[in-house]
Amino acid sequence: MIKKKRIRAPRFSVPNNERVIVTIGTEEFDGTVHLLSLNGGTIRLTKRLALGTFGDIRIKTVSGTFSATIEFLRMASHDTQAFRFIAMGTVARTRLDDALNKMRGQGLAVEKPSSLRGFRNLARRIISGRSSK
Repeated sequence: MIKKKRIRAPRFSVPNNERVIVTIGTEEFDGTVHLLSLNGGTIRLTKRLALGTFGDIRIKTVSGTFSATIEFLRMASHDTQAFRFIAMGTVARTRLDDALNKMRGQGLAVEKPSSLRGFRNLARRIISGRSSK
């Protein structure tokens, strides 16, 4: 069996605390989106939701408002929760793709962690600490 290396979709940091509305059944929750990619992202909501909960999300972007069905994943940090897109129409996908391309142009891409980058950052901190004494 050949194992394919999983390539993660580029993630983008969303500026300006962009508002989202998540609907689960008849309940609506306000929140802000923090990270966004073609596959999902992270949001801060007024309520923590259980892993595996499904809902609908509405996000305003520079390319227009879009909605999609999402599944909530683990907590990404103490106050943000990860989600993934489950279903999205073609217009919504086009708007999301266009918004992410504009975010890429603005330099909002989140760098992928790498051990070499981490080592370089550590070395820079050590060197700058020595040179300031």
